Amino acid sequence: MMRESTAFEVKSIEDTLSAAIPSPNSVVTINKDGNPLSIFSDDIWDYSATSRTLKTINFRNKIQKIISFEELDHISDFTLDKAVEFTKAFALHWINRIGSCSMSKLNGDVVAISYLISYCASKDLPLNNIFSTPEALDFLVNNVSTEKQAGLLLGKIQRFTDTASVLSNSLFWSELAPSVDYLNKLKRVRKSFPETTDCLQTLLIPSNIYQDLLKSVINDLELFLENREKIQFIFSMRTFARDKGVSLDKGLTPERITRKQSARIQFYWMKILQENREVSKALKHLFDVGIIESESWSGLANSLTRWQTRCAILIAAFTGMRINEILAIPLNGLKELNTERESIPVIWSTTTKLESNGTPRFTKWITSSIVQIAFDVLRIIAKGVLAWSGDREDLYSKEQEIPLFLSVEHGKHGKPHPSFAYTVAAINIGKSEKSIFKKELKISEQDIAEISWFLYGDKLPNSIQIGKSWPLGFHQFRRSMAVYAAASGYVSYPALKTQLKHISMVMTTYYSDSNSRAINILGDDLEVKALRAEWVDAKARIEADELHLLLDSNQPLAGSAGKKLMAQKVKSELPKFLDNRKNTKKAVKNGRIRYRPTLVGGCMSIKPCNKGAGVLASACISCENAVFLPGSRAALEQTKDFYEAQLVTNTPKRAREEYESNIKKINSFLKNLVETTETPYDNQ
Repeated sequence: MMRESTAFEVKSIEDTLSAAIPSPNSVVTINKDGNPLSIFSDDIWDYSATSRTLKTINFRNKIQKIISFEELDHISDFTLDKAVEFTKAFALHWINRIGSCSMSKLNGDVVAISYLISYCASKDLPLNNIFSTPEALDFLVNNVSTEKQAGLLLGKIQRFTDTASVLSNSLFWSELAPSVDYLNKLKRVRKSFPETTDCLQTLLIPSNIYQDLLKSVINDLELFLENREKIQFIFSMRTFARDKGVSLDKGLTPERITRKQSARIQFYWMKILQENREVSKALKHLFDVGIIESESWSGLANSLTRWQTRCAILIAAFTGMRINEILAIPLNGLKELNTERESIPVIWSTTTKLESNGTPRFTKWITSSIVQIAFDVLRIIAKGVLAWSGDREDLYSKEQEIPLFLSVEHGKHGKPHPSFAYTVAAINIGKSEKSIFKKELKISEQDIAEISWFLYGDKLPNSIQIGKSWPLGFHQFRRSMAVYAAASGYVSYPALKTQLKHISMVMTTYYSDSNSRAINILGDDLEVKALRAEWVDAKARIEADELHLLLDSNQPLAGSAGKKLMAQKVKSELPKFLDNRKNTKKAVKNGRIRYRPTLVGGCMSIKPCNKGAGVLASACISCENAVFLPGSRAALEQTKDFYEAQLVTNTPKRAREEYESNIKKINSFLKNLVETTETPYDNQ
């Protein structure tokens, strides 16, 4: 599949489909020069010549993500291989029939058919029965996270069955002719899950689930680190077995492990288990405490991706980073930003969201010191993989060239990430990860009430029901961080915009929309005391800095609080604690003063704002604690544009009333704002 022009994104290579199942060596993707990139036997096909964003499709991973761990244990390697082969063949025949399509569409089509193929494979049914087994549709509906996704995938399957129904002269498609029962079931299910549904913004994780999940993740990672010596000991023994296994035919350059070498490695590994009881005892201990899934090397190796997922959850929650940004973190990505007052932990990574053309930019995210445990776990795993994968240990690569989330499956010889010399792990919150946190993700009546209130009583997705597991997704941590941070009153919108790497403030207000209705997670519970203390200290330092920057800027200030501050400065009547930043920080912590930037300028309310200021920016207009700065007009007009855009959508009634009221207040205030901001202060 190749790119010919902007009109043809993905297209079948000529003569690829001479048979229903192409030969293993058939070329399926080529690079821009026309040379082969991927062949049919590859489980991962490379589309780097076709797409700037989605560059590969991992067919095996798509099947394994859908089939549960319990079912995978009972499926033979032969059946799994056949399922992957059939998925790849279907993708080729499908793209051949539709002529060409975008990479994102092809990926979505493969996801849809993977559910049906996975069902047949797990039930040991012929793979040609994907359109004649109605139960496969129930399997899809029950295993996707949202009604919207179910509707989209069912729509794709409808188009697949339409194609299979008319191509009776095709050897491949004639074998997939849909049954009458299947078509009737598909018609009924699609009525319940239409392809186009109301768009629901990324869900906010309920406060109890959010805190319980993070607490569990932190406890788990601490358990991993408590047992690091045993884990590293097993890694060293595996490296020793590998060295013995490849010693007979080790080449001059790094290579993949061959089948013969793999067999010898297994022989030496079993020999180590027999002769060194400490290895068996270490494996048993790790199994007993729940770190690995079985007392074997495969049990350890298969568990490592789940530990990487835990680390990704912690980093996402304490940074708001997107999953692609998390996977772009280098091995040495956690640093400290030294300031005159203290050191601040930051994570360095790459984002493509700061430039309109998607150009990658190396940048940093402020974070909490708690993520240190995630980095410690990930570094142990990464260094282990560098030691025992391939035919030799890697001792020479620079840490900035190694991904923090190094792929356990592919080690040193997979498809390299654009930012690194090696492959990154395929991180997702799948069934296995959700089963780990079954207790933490269980939905309670309180969770339902909380989310219903947050959404203005709007209808909740069918997947959110009491007793079921919360449909967790990585992007929910980004949304939740934005909402809970804004709701706390400790974080300004400009700071959130910088942290979330948004180009416009409108997107930041969208992410934190309705935060005034969210629970304040920084309460008095014991489990959040450390987090609250960190918030309070950071808030005091930042607000002290903001206050002094405001006073030193000599900008004309408007608004009730702004005029008062200007008058005190001119008359030299400013409080003594504003003499230096250290005393100002102490005064902020003691509740004597505060200042935080807002969309329209600043807020000096001692108490956290309960008026929705920031998202409901018109609340600042009549507030006695508001500070308006030059440039407030642009911010208010941008906020008004945001409200007007929301009114065009299917917004809940109560939200519409608030937006309409705010538009009126902003229009009224803007009539006098120019005169107000031009006058530094009122002597009266």
